[in-house]
Amino acid sequence: MSNTPVTGLSAIGAEYRALDKVPVPARSFSLLDEAALWFGAASLPAAWLYGAIMAGWTGLGGALLLILVVSPLAFLPWAALGLIAARVGGASVTIVRPAFGLRGSAVPAAFYLVFGFGWAAVNVFVGSIGTSFIFKGIFGTPALGEPGAAGPMAVAIVITCVVQGAFAVAGHRAIRAMEWLAVAGLIVLGAYETYLALTTWGVADLFAWRPPEGITTSVGSFRYVITLALLVDLLVAYNWTWEFIGDFSRFARTPRAGAVGPWIGANLAQSWWFSVGALGVVFLAVQSGQFDPSRSDPSSVATALGFGWGAYLVILFATVATNAGNVYASALGISQLFPRVGLSMRALLLVAAIVVLPLSLLPLFAADLLGSYVFFLDFVGALVVPLWTIVLVDHFVVRRGRYSDDLFRTAGGAYWYGGGVHWPGIASLALGTALYWVIAFAFPELRSAIGATIPTIAVVAVVYALSARRDGSDV
Repeated sequence: MSNTPVTGLSAIGAEYRALDKVPVPARSFSLLDEAALWFGAASLPAAWLYGAIMAGWTGLGGALLLILVVSPLAFLPWAALGLIAARVGGASVTIVRPAFGLRGSAVPAAFYLVFGFGWAAVNVFVGSIGTSFIFKGIFGTPALGEPGAAGPMAVAIVITCVVQGAFAVAGHRAIRAMEWLAVAGLIVLGAYETYLALTTWGVADLFAWRPPEGITTSVGSFRYVITLALLVDLLVAYNWTWEFIGDFSRFARTPRAGAVGPWIGANLAQSWWFSVGALGVVFLAVQSGQFDPSRSDPSSVATALGFGWGAYLVILFATVATNAGNVYASALGISQLFPRVGLSMRALLLVAAIVVLPLSLLPLFAADLLGSYVFFLDFVGALVVPLWTIVLVDHFVVRRGRYSDDLFRTAGGAYWYGGGVHWPGIASLALGTALYWVIAFAFPELRSAIGATIPTIAVVAVVYALSARRDGSDV
């Protein structure tokens, strides 16, 4: 690393790896910068799908309750992670080290790769649907949902991965330009869809619609009735798997900017896109008499509403812009797991971009796209809920907000513990993940009533706080 700190947006991805402390002169992001960055990052096509699922509970009224009340509340603990990162100048994979130990933090770092690569693959697949419709218009090949669409979709996925990889490696200016182009296009697209829905049916008709009794959604091979508890589980998983909050909050001028900025930006974006997804699927349900969340991705909605190539290109741009952040986060995760590898950040970005390609092709082999998407949310929920609970309890309860620069070391120091592993953190993480999965899949009736998230947070918080204090971690 050079002796002169890089400032402004040029700091992102330029010189600072996972275990580098961002110096104060390079912490130049204002609250508005953070809010704008996260508004762009959270403006992604996959959000439409989840908004459609939320409409399956009690219709638009229930969806708006989740979108405007539950989601902002669920974002508060996530924003606190940005506060920690801004205080210490460390990335997301760095702020977990006091809770798990310098070596033990390899476990959450591996999870971090699951979040980054998994979200990148989901976004690529959803974003590539529009490209398959473009191919249909040019070459007459089948689009997704039609027989024989696997081949054109595979080509579309390759194109999306190549474009997003090029933008990620090109650097912050290219990412920023694509991000704002995508945001502007999505706002126009979403606004027109909203206008079309409201002027065609009116607010009263749309809000009067109710989903069929006992409607279910698939979670992998499991099926659940869509209830408030299930949707809270998936919403927390969705919000908390924005794992790279620390990667950008470490560049914030103040802890307030690193926490409040992301909370505002991500909330504004997700509230809008969840609402558009819910409104779109209800509009189509009123129009056709059938409620089908699996056809609520932006490309399918754009086709049903008669939009053209412009809509498909906007969706592709949005995917590329969002996934540049996921690729960056995954590159940081690699640098945390292999700190002695002498690759530059740009080289690590290229490696991460290449890894996303085969993962993005996996949904082609899934019989149910929506079920695979929801299963992914549930899978990472079992990892992310206990993980971030432990980090928050460790910082705010056990250590009372005090972290030293020893968290940037590769060996020794306050967070070395016994051989580099903090076993209370590892054990609490294993317990929380197991508890989430047991409630989610062994006791479906319990999950329908209270969900898996709240019990997991409560048990993990108590167990970790008691065990960490017992081994002297709070001194």
